[in-house]
Amino acid sequence: MLDPDDLTTRARIRNAAIELIGTHGFQRTSLRMIAKAAGVSPALIVHHFGDKDGLRAACNTHVVAMFTEDGADEALTIELIQSALNDLDAYGPALNYLAQLLADDSAAADEVFDGILSGTLRTIREQEAAGIIHPQSDPAGSALLLTLFGLAPLVLGRQFARALGAEKLTPAVTVRITIPMLELFTHGFYANDSILRAAQSAMEQMERQSGESL
Repeated sequence: MLDPDDLTTRARIRNAAIELIGTHGFQRTSLRMIAKAAGVSPALIVHHFGDKDGLRAACNTHVVAMFTEDGADEALTIELIQSALNDLDAYGPALNYLAQLLADDSAAADEVFDGILSGTLRTIREQEAAGIIHPQSDPAGSALLLTLFGLAPLVLGRQFARALGAEKLTPAVTVRITIPMLELFTHGFYANDSILRAAQSAMEQMERQSGESL
């Protein structure tokens, strides 16, 4: 959570930036807006962070650390994000910031997403080895799908809540999909594997044809 007791100028600026960027996005949040919210001058922001990109880098580092245990140097995972979604009072501004970051076209967004994806793939391999999940034919592909699924409530929070008849995303809203999600992952979706086998056959044929064309 954003520490209200950390009253250093640098922390006030960073916290104001996290809240404003989480609400308006990086491009629509100006240094002047951040300075006003933090009670400082734009020049003082430049003094502490160099420029807007430097401030964003500091915010990124701080937000990612907020989701890890005691700010430890560990990867941000879907599990940590989902846990934070159950405590919106504490993590609301950071979650909003993270949602804006992941939707951004930037190297920082790529780095955070790749870290989450890597952690998901590691979890899949660990759960395969423990016999918790079935062996995956393409673990990297499965990790990508699970990562996208896990981030959906965060990045598409408004639409997610609206589809479930709520005005905004809350822990009660996310709980509503717990059983459907577990049913889907536990029992599967299709009644048999005929569609899977047809897709596999079609892909094998495409690969053969592609090989022949070479």
